[in-house]
Amino acid sequence: MKKKSIRTKLAIDLFTLQGQWTAWFLGIMFVVYIAHILYPLLFSGESGRTVDDFYARTYISGNIYMLVIGIITSISCLPYYVQNGITRRDYFFGATISTLGLAIVIPLIALIIHFLTKGMIDWTNLPIELKGLPDIRIAEEDSLIAQMILAVIDAPSVAEISGLSLLVFMVNLFFYYVIGWMIGSGFYRFGGIKGMLFVVLALAIFLINAGIWGNPVPGWLPIPDLTLSFYAIIGTVLLIFIVLGIIRLVTKNMRIKL
Repeated sequence: MKKKSIRTKLAIDLFTLQGQWTAWFLGIMFVVYIAHILYPLLFSGESGRTVDDFYARTYISGNIYMLVIGIITSISCLPYYVQNGITRRDYFFGATISTLGLAIVIPLIALIIHFLTKGMIDWTNLPIELKGLPDIRIAEEDSLIAQMILAVIDAPSVAEISGLSLLVFMVNLFFYYVIGWMIGSGFYRFGGIKGMLFVVLALAIFLINAGIWGNPVPGWLPIPDLTLSFYAIIGTVLLIFIVLGIIRLVTKNMRIKL
């Protein structure tokens, strides 16, 4: 079988597998979202509330979801496919393509659900006000721990839903996935203390990315502020390529544990 067809089939297999996980994730998110809207109205009579819209909720939680499945697939899927005759190189390219597809699909689904739910709320005249992404800010003098936490949970964003917002969302999802992939690969190959170094590396990359987008970072990090522009997106994409390079180096000759 030709390399191209192997990688294409692998990409489809991984996209299908992770797509099933994503369907459960988005389904649970949607049920919780509807319950959060309707429960106070039906059982406590509370009205006039402001709630995050579905797009904003998915924007925030989707990144952590991609980080987690990036770790899971790096530990479980690579050994499985290599044991079944797939080369590490083919897996790398197939997984990268499938991740790109997932990063494109999730924001589009979230956007569709957002407009459907907003339309239903407006049509039924429910006393609910939908709000977009929260603006989380910390000061430059805050602790390094606080800056690290914010760098992880507060992904770069564009306030209003637009083509640029969708693009940033997609890039974020891909970025978080490859960070998880790198962490999982590091732990799988090295374990223990050496594996923890990949967590430290991941936090450093998160900080660099936050600095690129104008968030407060330690002063000793010489990072240009490219706030909310295509230059910032390019900066994040460059970080993605760097992380993919690290993943390739780590997994290139990685021993598969039986």
